[in-house]
Amino acid sequence: MRNILLFDVDGVLIYPEGYKVALRRTIGYFGSLMGHPPIHFTDDEISIFEACGLTNEWDSAAFAVGLMLTQALAEHPNLQADTLEGTFANIRQSANPYPRRDFVSHVREVAARNSNGDAPTSHALAYLQEFANHPFLPLFLGDIYSLDTPTTRIQQVHTLGSDGFARTYGLPAPFETESTLLVYDVPLLSESSKATLFNWRNQPDHDFVVFTARPSLPPRDADSDPLGYAPEGDFAVDLLGFHDVPLIGAGRMQWIASHYNRTPGEYIKPYPVQALAAMGAAISGKEAESLHAAAILFEQKRLTGPLAELIHQPNRVTVFEDSTGGIRATRLAVELLRGAGVEIEFQAIGVSPHADKQAALRQVANQVVDDVNKGLNAIINMVE
Repeated sequence: MRNILLFDVDGVLIYPEGYKVALRRTIGYFGSLMGHPPIHFTDDEISIFEACGLTNEWDSAAFAVGLMLTQALAEHPNLQADTLEGTFANIRQSANPYPRRDFVSHVREVAARNSNGDAPTSHALAYLQEFANHPFLPLFLGDIYSLDTPTTRIQQVHTLGSDGFARTYGLPAPFETESTLLVYDVPLLSESSKATLFNWRNQPDHDFVVFTARPSLPPRDADSDPLGYAPEGDFAVDLLGFHDVPLIGAGRMQWIASHYNRTPGEYIKPYPVQALAAMGAAISGKEAESLHAAAILFEQKRLTGPLAELIHQPNRVTVFEDSTGGIRATRLAVELLRGAGVEIEFQAIGVSPHADKQAALRQVANQVVDDVNKGLNAIINMVE
């Protein structure tokens, strides 16, 4: 039997303190534009956002800032101006008190409306529009993947640093700052577990891959201009020392989506194309070819490229995830493969020390562990 392991990055392989710092700074940046005191978005709030499906900081920042703006305008509609900047100025200059918002209760309302576990952005937008349907909400939650989205742009400045932002996008950063990813991220995978994992991979029909919603460069084996592709997933594999491990990040999905007239959000987890591409890349090492094979199976229900190799023997895929979306994506991918005649087993290991996230993961995972090292050792001992 062929065994394939899929690893998420943030909360699984890496403790994403860099993203958390960037998210706090982004929310604080817009809070200051509205005259709010420091907000100090907490680790618990971030974990609850993730448990509620907002695992992408672009979603989290857009929703948090959108909530602050919307509630201010719901309470004082006369502060709305013709422009977003003018509205921020009116709120900042008003004498009205603005208490710290209860982000958690509102994000739980969004989750309650998203029972299918879809990408949360449209649900977050619809929820906030019920409070005050002002024209600025779509600027934040219309397309979180666009650099024109105010929160996404500021999040990227903090994440990449001002120099990295300029290199990535060919645009000047609005202020000078460090890269929070390069300064604050730390591995969760221990060196002993890493050695065990690579030794396991040396056995026949044992493969693993990294798949993440982090932005990334285009496929390594594609001749593509990297301008506009943020190398955040690539930072992660470098930090881990996974130099020869395939990476299927959001930049890879952006690249393949452009070939099939799709948006990246239609292919990235919780939807199955990213997980399909990850499986193909794991067994072949061919990122671009696996991305095409995944899109073709999704769009045309045909097995091609590396995914066609799965037809020749039984397979088992195990996904290590800290969010329900990645598990759902992999399960959907397995269902597509079974529909194409592939014999494949599926199991999911939920990874989180946080009670809210564990509760969500237990709904979709076979096993939930506090950290990836425990889960990895159990799985490797089982499949050896």
